[in-house]
Amino acid sequence: MAKSSKKGNFAGLALHGDSLRYIELSGDKGSLQVVRKEKTPLSHGVVVKDVVADWEGVISALKSMKSVLGGAFRCPVTMGMPSRDVILRLVDYPKMPIEDVKAALELEFDKYFPYAYQEAAADVVEVDVPSNFDGGEKTVVLVATCKYSVMADMMRAASAVGLNLSAVEPMNVAFFRAVVGAQGQEGGYFVVFVEPESTQIILGYKDNGILFRSSAVDLTSPDVRDSDDGLMPILRDVQNTVIFSGNQYKGLAVENIILGGILGKKSRLGELLESTTSMPVADLDVGKLWGSQSGMNGSDGFEAAFGLAARALL
Repeated sequence: MAKSSKKGNFAGLALHGDSLRYIELSGDKGSLQVVRKEKTPLSHGVVVKDVVADWEGVISALKSMKSVLGGAFRCPVTMGMPSRDVILRLVDYPKMPIEDVKAALELEFDKYFPYAYQEAAADVVEVDVPSNFDGGEKTVVLVATCKYSVMADMMRAASAVGLNLSAVEPMNVAFFRAVVGAQGQEGGYFVVFVEPESTQIILGYKDNGILFRSSAVDLTSPDVRDSDDGLMPILRDVQNTVIFSGNQYKGLAVENIILGGILGKKSRLGELLESTTSMPVADLDVGKLWGSQSGMNGSDGFEAAFGLAARALL
């Protein structure tokens, strides 16, 4: 993450299952300030299990957010797409320039994804993986893709409310950026991002997300999310991901789990994860990771919006 020369404010708008969450930031890496932070409700059935089901409902919620902000979105906004509307996958090629990778991927896109390249909106970024995995002889890229029709609907929604859309990004990628922080991370670690209707499990290596998994566990009921039995499916999915990553990246020492999201922090889940994985679990502290002036204290559930806004610093 290079130091930005960007002037003015920049914002992130996260599309959660129950709400839109907006954060406007100013400053630079290590000294970010939250200028404004707003939340507006999303009608039931608009986003279902982290997939948009009703784009007209999204437009209605965006109009409400616009009204809350005084009638206009006054700075560039990175908007978050629900994580299960997007497919994230690592693909490796023989060592070659990134442009050659993109050309090769276009030709064999349907080898890795369940639709043709012509139907897709896709982006590619090179990632750093443990050296014993790539052997120094491969170019490894993270591919993010969704159906083009989904991207077109998001662009239409933004246009309907006059939103100056600077980028669209998967919510789990944005949450991971919030975890990486201003100074970056070292070694291997897991990130668990808990929402009422889905949980994202990410394996981080230094500043790179190298494995993304989704668990569609319904925690909307307090009785479920406060019980060991209700949390057990998430625990199993985390354990299975730990086993899979250990086989995939042999020799990578994963040292801890970082827990956040609307339902993650300060929950029973942290204690259960520690006992079942034998790894220390830390609640995500975005304020500490991005600078003491970031103004994120008491802002549980806004981490993805923060990560979306911080994309402007790339």
